[in-house]
Amino acid sequence: MEFISPRTLDSGEQVYLVGYVFEKQGCSLNWRGALCQLQMGGERGYGWGDVIPEEKEELKPLEPKELFKGKATFEGTEDRPIIQPTEQLLAHTVTTNVAAQGEIEPMVGREWRSHNPTNRYAGQHVEKWVDDLCWVPGSVIERSHSFKIDTFGIWHVQG
Repeated sequence: MEFISPRTLDSGEQVYLVGYVFEKQGCSLNWRGALCQLQMGGERGYGWGDVIPEEKEELKPLEPKELFKGKATFEGTEDRPIIQPTEQLLAHTVTTNVAAQGEIEPMVGREWRSHNPTNRYAGQHVEKWVDDLCWVPGSVIERSHSFKIDTFGIWHVQG
């Protein structure tokens, strides 16, 4: 069972999730409306995992192009942003051509595949999301790299 608590266990302080939305110029998707319906975690049927954006936060272009108080920079000239972390990986990152210190893990998901003759019910089908192992977020990079954000938010070394 998965539960993302809105409070810390030790002192009961409010928990916040911080992130960025990269919008391609000319995008017609109603992603702003979708933010009010965002859910995270595995037990969403109980109402757990509702994420409500703070109304006081204004959505605006990010200048300078720094993420998380200087932990990375980005360029948005491609279809997908190019990220340059300063010290640590901020997302799961494919290990190929990336020297880092940290833990690695496979990126797999349990999916519902109702059209499968076997393993067709919720969570019975296991799908590999990438063919390589991934560094976990927080791994320390040994040299500078540029990364492309790909499917499922997984980073791949650029070029």
